[in-house]
Amino acid sequence: MKNIYHLQTKAEKAVKNNFRFYSLFLAITSIIIILFGTGLKAQVVEVYASGLTRPMGITTDGAGNLWVGEQGNGNDNSRISIVTTNKQVHPFLTGLPSEMHHGDIIGAEHVYFDIDGKLLIVQGEGSDPLSESILVVDPSGFTPGDPPLSTGDIEAVYNIGDFAIAQGAQSTNPIRITLGPNDDWYISDAGFNGVIKRERSSGILSVFTQGVAVSTGIVFTGDKFYLGSLTGFPFPTGGAKIYEVDLSGNATVYQDGLTAIMDVAINPIDSSLFALQYGEFSGGGFQSNSGALFKINNGTVDTLFYGLNFPAGMAFNSTGDLFITSFADGEVLKVTGIITDVNDENDVDDENNYKPDNFVLYQNYPNPFNPSTTIQYTIPETGLVSLQVYNLLGEVVATLVNEEKSVGSYEVKFNGGNLTSGVYFYQIRVGSFLETIKMVLLR
Repeated sequence: MKNIYHLQTKAEKAVKNNFRFYSLFLAITSIIIILFGTGLKAQVVEVYASGLTRPMGITTDGAGNLWVGEQGNGNDNSRISIVTTNKQVHPFLTGLPSEMHHGDIIGAEHVYFDIDGKLLIVQGEGSDPLSESILVVDPSGFTPGDPPLSTGDIEAVYNIGDFAIAQGAQSTNPIRITLGPNDDWYISDAGFNGVIKRERSSGILSVFTQGVAVSTGIVFTGDKFYLGSLTGFPFPTGGAKIYEVDLSGNATVYQDGLTAIMDVAINPIDSSLFALQYGEFSGGGFQSNSGALFKINNGTVDTLFYGLNFPAGMAFNSTGDLFITSFADGEVLKVTGIITDVNDENDVDDENNYKPDNFVLYQNYPNPFNPSTTIQYTIPETGLVSLQVYNLLGEVVATLVNEEKSVGSYEVKFNGGNLTSGVYFYQIRVGSFLETIKMVLLR
């Protein structure tokens, strides 16, 4: 089975072919981000940090800093960087293995904090002695801006790859790690197609679960795990799954019909499950700007964003903001205002009917669409509602609503049958409230 990274070179070519379009998209998006609404539930994506080299896994610390694993460019220049709260990137540990392996560049896959504050680094597939291992580094005493640490500062190396191969796996590529019961380590391995457990007390490695094709993101909820899958080549649309794994390692399908899931995460505000789609595979490679962010709950898949450029990892902070690495663009994106399932008693009136207390413009569905889609919005006060669709040049291509509406939730159909494939934006205005969301028409 081909490893996930065997397609990165093709993905990078796709990015180059779409560079001019994406540059224009970023410029327009930067303007639109400024115009996004201020309602509590308005979702906003912004570029939080840039200048990274193939960023993959990401985690947060108690001070609000981000820690990012960068895969480098194949010259043993993989590294771990810190993104501080002022959005500056500071190298923390440099010189990690970054090598061409089976035609792909592979380096640091993920970072995660252990219970003692040590940083755990998941080093991916390769021939270097540090590859296919969990590396342990002590970050205490390090201040962003200090000279970066080197591989000589690594305190311990725990090899995972040799164990995976000994179990009969054809390849090994440790990709994510989380803590589970008894604070043991649970490592998802995309080559092993499962999860390897390392007991904290004894250091013994064992097979926790196997049979999940190209296992990727893993997260522990306290009584179960969620495990994402990328699936193997040719990465069929709708062929990926998220598995629920019990404490005995029994895996059952929690959600199917997904595509190329790279990571999963739990929102600390309401414990909801989020999944990250790396991209859609077509024409021999993953397509640029086809990544997506989903919220998943008991068979319901809500597409929060579509059009992300090869998103590779994500992590929530304690306040519910989500940070996503963009592998192709070398960026960290910040998502704020994510809708939660926490109910507010003010949302219910005296007759126990739903009464919205914020303006909300929802992501259209389906998205991408061809040629019709549905747009929903909620208004907490009576007012003149304007809902229009724009193209990338800022020209109005459709006016969907332009009338006074009373308090409530509404939906409107949009038919783009007369439009060409591409990115469009829909914008709502109600008094001083203004919000814009992107959608994609694919024919």
